Amino acid sequence: RLHGWLTVEVREEDQRATLREFARVNGIDLATKRPSTLMSWDEIRAMSGHGLVTIGAHTVNHLNLKRLSEADARHEIGDVRRILLEKLGQEPRHLAYPYGYVSAVGCREVGFARDAGYISAVTTRHGVLRAEHAGFLHALPRISVNGRYQSVAHIRTMLSGVTTPLANAGKMVVTI
Repeated sequence: RLHGWLTVEVREEDQRATLREFARVNGIDLATKRPSTLMSWDEIRAMSGHGLVTIGAHTVNHLNLKRLSEADARHEIGDVRRILLEKLGQEPRHLAYPYGYVSAVGCREVGFARDAGYISAVTTRHGVLRAEHAGFLHALPRISVNGRYQSVAHIRTMLSGVTTPLANAGKMVVTI
C-alpha cells in the first residue's frame, strides 16, 4: 500500500522529501555515510573495466517518467548519460526504465530514450527476447529476478519462454 501511495498519490517531485520525512520520524539519519551495501564510484569503475560487464543507465533520480513533464523526463533519461561519462569515462548504451510497467513508460518515453542515443532500453514487462523484438529495441521485456522467484528452477522456467504468454494474456511478443 505504501508503494502504491508513493507512486500514485505523491507527486514524483515530492517523493524524496516524503521519504526523508518518513526516515526522520522513524529515527533514520539519511545524512550518514552511504550504506556499505552500495557500490562506490571506484568500485563501479573497476567493474566496468571487465570484459563481461556493461554498465547501463537507470535515469538520474529513478522517477516514474510517465508522470513527469517532457523536459523533466528528457533530463532524467539524457543527463544520466553525461553523469556516467563523467564518472566512468564512457556513456551507457542501454537503459532500464525505472519501474518499467505500463503506468511508468509508454511511447513518449521510448521516443525519449531513442532520442537520447541509447541502443536499447528494457521495461519490466515480463518476457524473453524474440526475433520480433528487433523493431522494438527501446521497449524490450525482461525477466526480473526480484526476490519473488529466486530459485534456479524458476529462473530456468522463465528463460524458457513458457511463462511469457501466461503473464501477458497469451502474447509471446511483449513491447509497450
